[in-house]
Amino acid sequence: MEFLNAVLLAGMAAVTIPVVIHLFHRSRFRIVNWGAMHLLESVLRKNTRRLKLEQLILLLLRCAIPVFLAICMARPVITGLEPLLGNAKSSTVLVLDNSYSMEAGGPGRTNFQEAREAARQIVDQQVQGSDVALVSMAGGASAGAEPTFDLDRARGELSRSRSGFGTALAYDSLRAAQATASKMHHAHREIVVLSDFQKVSWGEEGGLPGATRARLADELARGPVKPTVTFFRVGREITDNVSMEQPTFSRMILGVGQKLVVHANLKNHGDQSYPDLRVVLKVDGRERSVAQTSLDPHAHAQVLFTHAFDTAGSHVVELMADADPLTADNGWLASIPVWDRVPVLLVSGDPNPEPLRGETDFIEIALRPFGAAKVELADLITTSTIEARDLDQKRLAEARVVLLANVPQLNEAQLKALDAFVREGGGLLIFPGNRINSAWYNTTLAADGRGLLPLPVVSLAGSMNQAGTQSSIVAQHFEHPALEMFNDPRNGNLSDAQIWLWYKMRAELGRNADPTLTVLARLDTGDPLLVEKQFGEGRVIQAAIPCDADWSNLPMRPFYLPLMQQLVTYLASKVHPSRNVDVGRPLVAFLPLADAGKKALFTDPDGRATEVVVANRGTRGMVEFTQTDRPGLYVLDAPGGNRIHFVANTDRKESDLRQLDPGELQAVAKAMGATVVTSWAEYRQMDQKRRYGQEVWQMLLVGVLGFIFLEMLLEQFFARRRT
Repeated sequence: MEFLNAVLLAGMAAVTIPVVIHLFHRSRFRIVNWGAMHLLESVLRKNTRRLKLEQLILLLLRCAIPVFLAICMARPVITGLEPLLGNAKSSTVLVLDNSYSMEAGGPGRTNFQEAREAARQIVDQQVQGSDVALVSMAGGASAGAEPTFDLDRARGELSRSRSGFGTALAYDSLRAAQATASKMHHAHREIVVLSDFQKVSWGEEGGLPGATRARLADELARGPVKPTVTFFRVGREITDNVSMEQPTFSRMILGVGQKLVVHANLKNHGDQSYPDLRVVLKVDGRERSVAQTSLDPHAHAQVLFTHAFDTAGSHVVELMADADPLTADNGWLASIPVWDRVPVLLVSGDPNPEPLRGETDFIEIALRPFGAAKVELADLITTSTIEARDLDQKRLAEARVVLLANVPQLNEAQLKALDAFVREGGGLLIFPGNRINSAWYNTTLAADGRGLLPLPVVSLAGSMNQAGTQSSIVAQHFEHPALEMFNDPRNGNLSDAQIWLWYKMRAELGRNADPTLTVLARLDTGDPLLVEKQFGEGRVIQAAIPCDADWSNLPMRPFYLPLMQQLVTYLASKVHPSRNVDVGRPLVAFLPLADAGKKALFTDPDGRATEVVVANRGTRGMVEFTQTDRPGLYVLDAPGGNRIHFVANTDRKESDLRQLDPGELQAVAKAMGATVVTSWAEYRQMDQKRRYGQEVWQMLLVGVLGFIFLEMLLEQFFARRRT
């Protein structure tokens, strides 16, 4: 026997009330001395026995009333009544594996189709009045699982369900199933898991280790009624599979006519060899290049493609391998923004009309080498140079990156505008010099770690004399994307530069270190040379030396041009939120401020369109779309007619199609008290033997009313006898 509301059994404590009343009245008597009492002793002894018996009967009835009433309110369920009651109404939660591995299977019939058909048969056998719920194991659909008594509606949900989502989340989906089962209505409750039971999702070293299984079993047992759990293995195991892993791209941002280098990464998860594997590069849906490679069992391979875009805007690159029937992981999509220009605002604190004497002259040449040389080649980066007094919100709105070069200080309005620019996703590059007000930089621009400046400046170090202290950049393996190109010696050696003067920066170490700070490069004295700070949605990079040739020979070195371009393009790439995200992550786009309040249209991979309103974010508009549970291409049609592509990709864990062997599956089932079946006939046979439960609170309530009525009758009957 089980109880749906076991906590109400505490009401049985009310049985003490009639006992206390009985004992209280029993002690209320008065002794009267009477000489003829001995003549009545025999009669008194006889009547006393009768009275005690009557009182005992009434006491038992009065005690039974609160006890049975408490049991009735706790809603007891008696099992083992199937032979007497026949088929009973039940509550069933179907946990359907819709991950992309379920698209594997036999010829013309995938494992997902078999799982969906088995789920349909389970719904068809339900007695009218039973409730059913559908929980998906991938794609985030489990959060919205609601039970329904309409079996036709449940069949419709099954027919509309699709596979092709990311990794199956065994733990999360079973917890969602338990939460759904606790809201259902019938005494018999069952959770049926229909899956291929991959090792990566269910194995000891995958998504369901032993400790997690035990915790999940405990959670399944906590509900008012413990559901029976059935593992329904569907389909067959196929281990031969090739997947397209995440590719690598040569550029963070791309200009018209610039070459994009793409490395397609392939992995063979099975025992079959692919001697002539065909790999295709498509751009905007059109085939652009084809390559062939060989792929041994359990090996990796890489294929190189190059492409140059002839128009600016949003483009889609697709890599596809003609490998095996499981096409869900044979390709990879990427959204590539191609720009016609990157506007950079140079703010000079020391302008000079003489050539190469102004603070920003060297870096302007580095950022626009073709424009400075007046050749017929286009620069991706465009620059405009202003003095510090001309910096305002209008200038900032036209830039993707701002560079402060030896700027003494800014006024309050300028600092507020610059703060908002970076906080909303802009890039800021700060170079010091002999004119900066270090006290203002440390107190106002740094603001005890809350401001734009990554680190306070302490003092000048080094010497301009040949015999004095000088420094150089430490040669190392650079991890930061802005400097990783210099890991190849052909792109220049940063340690060749000589640094004569530099600013020391004060940095907290250990537990007090700011987690938003990153040191990109150091001097051989140990002092930071380049430091990055995340500020809101934007980035700030602070240098220890000026961008001109006053304190170093950096501008004279061959690597100065690519170094400055890398720093600026890195910061520019952070202005726009990523257009390539993991499934489940929101899609965000910045639009012109004039679009704020207007409607934009997002179209998902299934072709469903959703309207969103462009929000006002200070200097720009912004749209966000959160319904990205399905991998694939998402398209934003902005109010001005601009089209932006987004891609949601899933990891490739599911590409390893190995399943739990029968022994491993039985071990998982045993840990969670589940039963394993592998066919509809086996499930049906088990279901016929399963015991149905029956609630009996109605009968107990009738019994309570009967006890009350019987107590009244006996009280009156005993009273008449006494009189």
